[in-house]
Amino acid sequence: MRIVRPGDPGYNKDRVICNARFDYRPWAIYYCLNADDVKQAISDARKHRKGVRIRSGGHQHEGMCSANDVLLIDVSGINKVHFVDKKQRVWIGSGAKLKDVYVALWCRGYYFPGGACGDVHVGGLTQGGGRGLGLRNYGLTSDSLIGVEIVTADGKILEIPRRLHPEDQRLLAALRGGGGGGNFGVVTRFCFRLHPMTHEYCDLAVTWGDDEVRGDGLDMLLRRWMSAFPRDEDKKLTTFMRVAVAPSGTDDRLLLSGRYLGSQFEAQRTLDRLILRGYPKPRRIKYEPVQPCTRKGALRLSGPERERLRERLGTHPGYQPGPGDLTSTCGGESIRHKISSGFVRPQVSPNLVPTLIKVIRGTNPILNQPVRQYVSLHCLGGTVSNIRVPSAYAFRDRDVLLQYQAW
Repeated sequence: MRIVRPGDPGYNKDRVICNARFDYRPWAIYYCLNADDVKQAISDARKHRKGVRIRSGGHQHEGMCSANDVLLIDVSGINKVHFVDKKQRVWIGSGAKLKDVYVALWCRGYYFPGGACGDVHVGGLTQGGGRGLGLRNYGLTSDSLIGVEIVTADGKILEIPRRLHPEDQRLLAALRGGGGGGNFGVVTRFCFRLHPMTHEYCDLAVTWGDDEVRGDGLDMLLRRWMSAFPRDEDKKLTTFMRVAVAPSGTDDRLLLSGRYLGSQFEAQRTLDRLILRGYPKPRRIKYEPVQPCTRKGALRLSGPERERLRERLGTHPGYQPGPGDLTSTCGGESIRHKISSGFVRPQVSPNLVPTLIKVIRGTNPILNQPVRQYVSLHCLGGTVSNIRVPSAYAFRDRDVLLQYQAW
């Protein structure tokens, strides 16, 4: 285990988290490689009367993965992927990057229901619930969680659930959506149920510019998406909408992006049925199919091919670089940003869409600086609403999540 303290070489780099709004100075950073290291870190925190923060990837938007004068437990080194083939399950370290997990599972013929940003790590994503581009079919990331290795506040290392310990099932349910930030201990490894990837999937991106959504076009498209996409019977499609603050005349005012767990032909047919026929014609439509893996094909992957696959599987579909140096909000760079969010009530207010449009069109874009501002609407529903896995996730009755983002 490597320990970095103020004054040590690399301390200023090691204390950085993904939101550059926060400039915390931890008392020490413990780079843990296993559960025993985490146990030692907790013991040292008690000994020195220091608070504890836990960091897997550092993506917590409000900086809660760090603080001043705390012992920061960094689990990014606990990142191995171990398959238990006969039981159709996989153990994944809390510090594993999603892009690495996607490649590891793809090479074995499995789909991992994780998020759209490949630099996010498994630990924070899973314990917060875990929204991703397969959620309407597979549920949240945490809905596939069947066990954990956890270090408790009193220093015990437990692999749960254990036989004859009914309380373990309640702890596991709490970790599915309520465990972010180490509320119930430090989870070092997660055990997931596997999902065989027997068919291709297709990422898609559809863009409308100001010329296409003049008049009531933007209103029509947003209302249609909110009413149809979360409730559609075809659960293979998971999408989001992004409405950008930009100068008048922009060619990407509205983006519809997502993933269809099937062929490009099926994706085109479903999208045409839901939104393309009878609505404003988009400026661009892009489809990117991903084929299922054969074991022989995976073994033939060269190093550069595997790296390209990591970037391909771990890149947000429909992502378009922003101005200046703001090239990716998912690439692991430390960028100042603010994100607020809220779940839309089951009975959607008729004022919601007009208010969103008014805010977007009434906000002055910041020009000649690396700034991106937008509202994103994320589709829920499907399996997320119907699954019966015991879980602390509190919003299964909601179909849409709104996020107000400034980067």
